[in-house]
Amino acid sequence: MDQQTELAKVKARIRALAARTVERGCSEAEAMAAAAKVGELLDIYGLTMSEVELREEACGQRSLVFADPRRAALQWLFPAVLRFTECRGWTVGRAEFVLFGLEPDVQMAEYLMHVVAGALAYEERRFRDSPDYRARRTPPQAALRSFRLGFAARVADRLDAMAEAREAAAAAARRRTPAGTALVLLKEQRLDEGIRRLGVRLVTVRRRLSVRDRTAYARGREAGGRVGLERPLEGGGGTPALPRPRR
Repeated sequence: MDQQTELAKVKARIRALAARTVERGCSEAEAMAAAAKVGELLDIYGLTMSEVELREEACGQRSLVFADPRRAALQWLFPAVLRFTECRGWTVGRAEFVLFGLEPDVQMAEYLMHVVAGALAYEERRFRDSPDYRARRTPPQAALRSFRLGFAARVADRLDAMAEAREAAAAAARRRTPAGTALVLLKEQRLDEGIRRLGVRLVTVRRRLSVRDRTAYARGREAGGRVGLERPLEGGGGTPALPRPRR
C-alpha cells in the first residue's frame, strides 16, 4: 500500500470516528473513546481536522444575475468579495456573476453579494431623498452612478482590510504550526484544478474609477461604511448575519 492510499484510509477512519457522538446514538463513553482516538491519529500522522475535512469538501459553482443599475457597482467590488471568501469568479456579459469554490465559501460569497446589493438599493433610496441629491449640479444618472461607485469602493476597501487581517492572523498561526501552510496550498490547488476542468481561463480586468459628482461619491462611501459585514450577536437585530469564511 503506498503512502497516499494509507493516508486516505487514515483520514476516512478519522472522519468516521469524529461522527461517533452522543447525538448520533453513541454512549458518552463511546464518544469519548472515539474523540481520544481521533486525537491520537491526528498526532501520529501530523494532521489537523481542517485538512481532513477540506479534502472531502466539494467545489461548487453558482451564477448570480443582477440586471439593474447596481451591476456596475457590484462589478467594481466583486474582486474584493472573491478575496474575502477565498473563491474564484468571473463575469459573463454585463449582468451575470459566477462564483466557484468550496461549497461553504461559495454560499458565503452568494449571501454577501445579495446583502451588499440589498444595502445598496436601500442606501440609494435614502440618497435620492436627501438634500445633497436635490442640490446636485450634475444630471441624475451621473449623481447616482457616482454614489454607487463610492459605495462600492468603500465596501471593497473594508472587505480587503478584513481579508488582510485574516490572512495575517493565518500566517502567524502557520508559523506556529507549519502544517497549516500545506492546508492553504491544498485549497488553492483544488480550486486551480477545478477551474482547469471547467476549461475557464481567468483574466484580471483593470477598471478606472471615473467620478463626475464628488459629493455623491462621498455620500456613497459613507453609505458603504454602514453595511453590516460582521457576524451580529446571537439573537441580535440589525443587518443580516454574515458567516465567517471557513479555512
